[in-house]
Amino acid sequence: MAVEYGESLNGIRSTRMTSEQIRRRMLDAAIASVGKGGMSLGFPGLQMDEVITAAGVSRSSVYRIWHSKEMFVGDLLNEAASRFSDELSDDHALRTAIDLISSRPDLHSSEAGRLRLIREAIRVVLEQNFYSTIDSAAWQSFLATSAALLVDDGNEALRRVAETLRQGSDRFIAQMAAFHEALTCLLGFKLRDDFAGGYTLYAVLGSSIVEGLAVRHLSNPAVTDNFYVGPPTLTDEPTEWAPSAIGFLAIFDQFLVPDPDFDPSTICSCLEELGRTTGGRSAAVDAP
Repeated sequence: MAVEYGESLNGIRSTRMTSEQIRRRMLDAAIASVGKGGMSLGFPGLQMDEVITAAGVSRSSVYRIWHSKEMFVGDLLNEAASRFSDELSDDHALRTAIDLISSRPDLHSSEAGRLRLIREAIRVVLEQNFYSTIDSAAWQSFLATSAALLVDDGNEALRRVAETLRQGSDRFIAQMAAFHEALTCLLGFKLRDDFAGGYTLYAVLGSSIVEGLAVRHLSNPAVTDNFYVGPPTLTDEPTEWAPSAIGFLAIFDQFLVPDPDFDPSTICSCLEELGRTTGGRSAAVDAP
């Protein structure tokens, strides 16, 4: 492997670096330069000399690894696809659901009470998920990187980006499927027998509603950011629902049914276990 020398600010060579270390510094510096605004398609504002300076490497060593800016951008697209696809998950969703369900042990014992809880969880979590998505630099970057595939001319760099995005999407869907399975099973609901695809399809449809509305928000927020009166949840009064939550509730109503064999006494222990997995502790300690 080739060995290069980094340059200190006074121009004196001081640090021995391999080509891989130079590569890593350049990619890290390029992604850091984007800031919180997210990537833009093709990185039109990317200045190689600025990235090289930020990385603290020599210009000659960079152009021995990448012979042109276009080659560097190809690798940068793939790096962005890998990093940002792993940052899409909403880590707060499960914690929010656990806290909500734990706060109302009086609703655990009846099917009607558990339906109220899961509706409220959908209403709160999906609203939260929509707004965390549109505010997420990772999602904006993932979207911009995905858009690069629209101009696919068959080159190898874009094929690598497509595969990286697919792998990241698979991981994201698996995480969402696991979350929704844990939530619905916790409250005594199961998938209908006449639907194939399982929780993977359930998660794909749900996340597509959120992401589709997030894309629509970019051009027409007036139609995505309204709230609508919907079914009651924790009280008998109708309450306001975000469009993302309304869409997901429709999927829930179509896919899920009460499990006739469910034992409500398992809820508290399951909440405790889920609380430990999220680094917290459930507030529910006694069954009603």
